Amino acid sequence: MQQVHAPVTFNRPLTGDYWLIEVEAPMIADDLRPGQFVNIRIENSLAPSLRRPFSVYRVSPDRRRLQVAYKVLGQGTRLMAATMPEGGRCDVIGPLGRGFELPADAKRIAVIGRGIGIAALPTLVDEAVANGTEVYAFLSARTEPNLVALDIFAQHDCPVVTHTDDVAGTGMVTDQLAPLIEKLAFDAFYVCGSNRLARATHAMAGKLGIMSQIAMEQHMACGFGDCHGCVIQVNLDPGGREQGFREVCHYGPVFDTWEVIDACA
Repeated sequence: MQQVHAPVTFNRPLTGDYWLIEVEAPMIADDLRPGQFVNIRIENSLAPSLRRPFSVYRVSPDRRRLQVAYKVLGQGTRLMAATMPEGGRCDVIGPLGRGFELPADAKRIAVIGRGIGIAALPTLVDEAVANGTEVYAFLSARTEPNLVALDIFAQHDCPVVTHTDDVAGTGMVTDQLAPLIEKLAFDAFYVCGSNRLARATHAMAGKLGIMSQIAMEQHMACGFGDCHGCVIQVNLDPGGREQGFREVCHYGPVFDTWEVIDACA
């Protein structure tokens, strides 16, 4: 884990409600694993008082720069968009947390994301494709402009299924994955951005007997387990017979889906 005041190489609108910031942070980018996150604060500012956690969207091929996709929503993200121009600096801590696990012999995986939760997936997709693993993507959002990372999946020639609330209405994007599991062999599922999608993904993974993981979205102030502000209830065994509490920043943000599905009473 490193704290750096990273030069901003760009900070611009991405698509829909989202922005993309890229910073020069080789000490963080070089060690970062898919699914890990960084904690950002506004340099030389006490507003907001707490750092904001963000999944890393992408790492440059030379592993010197990292990108964060973020939704301009509250005070922190509004300040990020307004006060971190190209040539400015960004106070970043990372890499933080537990990332995704990709089976060494995986031939085919599916990634399922909704909204800004999709931003946790491209680093995994980059690594999977580099390892020769076929990736199927199932992406959901409120509207088409809020479907993030479509260009990345296209770059890798990944089959992509999309679902937007304004067009498709009811149902979920996993409804399109369900019939495929009868025809194609998947080795793992990865999901982020929706509890409903997580439950559906977990059920299908259980039917197939394969690994499924979820990147949890949680407010994480310190980012390394000291403040205990991101504690969630989890299952301590796959059957859910014993439960406990874990910090998302320290034990996650990536969990096996059995750890978190139906963990809360």
